[in-house]
Amino acid sequence: MATACLYGNDAERKQHSKAIQMLAEEFGIPEDEIRSVYEDIYSGIREGAKIRDYLVILVSRNVRDSIRKGKYWSR
Repeated sequence: MATACLYGNDAERKQHSKAIQMLAEEFGIPEDEIRSVYEDIYSGIREGAKIRDYLVILVSRNVRDSIRKGKYWSR
């Protein structure tokens, strides 16, 4: 899914990009790899979300869990 279509507006895109950057720094994984996983998880969650204000927190938590469980990376 193209990033431009994934987020509702520029402010939302910036908010999620900041979360991706922070996750990349936290785990020492390149942003492109984090972005791929983040956007995959985000696209699955956002469709059913009634309140989108907390999606950054929810998606970030899911990405962290995925990294810790080795779902996307072998660490």
